[in-house]
Amino acid sequence: MAMLADKALIQAFEQQLDPLDVAASGMPARMLGFGEISCIIELEALPGVVLKRMPLFRSEAQAADYLDKYRTYCRLLQEAGLSLPEDDAAIVQGRDGLWVLYFLQEKLDLDTIGHRQLDRLDGAGLQHMLEAVVDAIEKVWAFNARQTRYRLALDAQLSNWAWQPDTGRLRYIDTSTPLFRVEGVEQLDPELLLASAPGFARAIIRAFFLDDVMNRYYDARAVYVDLAANLYKEQHAELIPRCVRLINERTGHDLTEKEIADYYREDKFIWSLFLSMRKLDRWLHRYVYRRQYQFILPDHIRR
Repeated sequence: MAMLADKALIQAFEQQLDPLDVAASGMPARMLGFGEISCIIELEALPGVVLKRMPLFRSEAQAADYLDKYRTYCRLLQEAGLSLPEDDAAIVQGRDGLWVLYFLQEKLDLDTIGHRQLDRLDGAGLQHMLEAVVDAIEKVWAFNARQTRYRLALDAQLSNWAWQPDTGRLRYIDTSTPLFRVEGVEQLDPELLLASAPGFARAIIRAFFLDDVMNRYYDARAVYVDLAANLYKEQHAELIPRCVRLINERTGHDLTEKEIADYYREDKFIWSLFLSMRKLDRWLHRYVYRRQYQFILPDHIRR
C-alpha cells in the first residue's frame, strides 16, 4: 500500500495532544504501545496507520537528520533481506521549542505481533515462528559479513516482529531507532537516547548504561540472549529452554539458561530504574517546574 503522511493533520494532533492523557486530546486517539524513547498511537482520523511519536529534537534540522538516517537504516535492512511494513514520516513543531518526528507505519493486525503469538500458536507453530525470526536475524549478520562499509544492528525481541502463520510472512517493525555504523562510525547520536531521561540522571546513565545499550545490538550473541530473555517479560519463561536450544542448534552459539536469567535480572533493573526516573521527572515538570512534560509514559510495564 502506498502511504503519504498528512502533515497538517499530524501537526494539529500534536498541538492538541495531552501527554498525560492521550485519550483526552483534541482528536480521538488511543495508545497501542510504548518503546524506550517513543510511543505508538492510533488516530481515528488516520485509519490503517499507526504513529510512532518521538519528541526528541531541538531543531527541525536535527529531526531531519534523524529521519535521513532512519530511511538509510530501513533501506539497509531490506538489502539484508528483511521485510518491513509500508511507512512514511512527518516532522512537526512541538511545544517548548521542540520538534517532533512522527513515523507512520502500516497498521498490522495486533494479533500477528510476535509476543501475542505466544498464546496463540501450538508447539509446531511456535517452532516455525522462532525459526523464521532466527533466520531473519542471521540475514543481518550475513549482510554485515559480506561488505565492510555498513554494520547493522537490531533489537530482535518478539514484540518487534509481525508473523503471519498462515503465509509464513515475517516483518520487522521496530525500525524507529536507526542503529547502524558507516565505516565504523555510529550514525545514531547517543545523546538523543538521553533526551527522554531526566536531566539529573543523564550523567549516571551516560557513565554506566549508555555504552551497553548502544553496543549490545551489534553483537550476535547479545541479540540472541536478549531475544530469549525477553520471554521472561512476556510471562513465558517456560519457553526459554526451547528458544535456547533452537538458537544454539541453528546458529552454533552455546547459550545457557543461566546466562539468560542473569542477563534478564540486569536488564530489568536498568529499564525499571529508567522508567522510575522518568516518572519522577514527569512529576517535577507538573508540580515544580509547572511545564508540560513532553513524553508519554506507561503506567506500568510488566516484567
